[in-house]
Amino acid sequence: MSTTTIRILIALFLIAHGWIHYSLTRVPVPEPGALHTPYFPSWWRAATDSGWLASRMGLSPVVVRTAGWILWMAALIGFVLAGLGIFGVPGLKMVWQPAAILGAVASLFLLTFYGHPWLVMGVVIDIAVLICIWRHIPAVLFIGL
Repeated sequence: MSTTTIRILIALFLIAHGWIHYSLTRVPVPEPGALHTPYFPSWWRAATDSGWLASRMGLSPVVVRTAGWILWMAALIGFVLAGLGIFGVPGLKMVWQPAAILGAVASLFLLTFYGHPWLVMGVVIDIAVLICIWRHIPAVLFIGL
């Protein structure tokens, strides 16, 4: 596989991972007694999930929602900017690593405080992103961007 193909695939993966965070803000709130599907807080709905660690911390629902949407927005922006930087977008080429770190750390906080057991793969992806940046894997991302 060529280095260009590897970069494109990783960039698309990071962008998609960022947008998945947004998509979880659009999941309908489960009806009482229905299957409990994962969803993140957002500023366009008042519902909070009593199962979230953030909700059980005794904070007001406004604080729970606000902190949640700040975290998912940071994850979305971080991963999208990282992907665009890997694509070679001028001005973003040099900041893709800090952007990916921001996205992964925000996502880890989001998944910790607003998590759902179905979202464990997100934690794995976030940790893998951090390890890959720390270990410079794959090397093609760290040469000549």
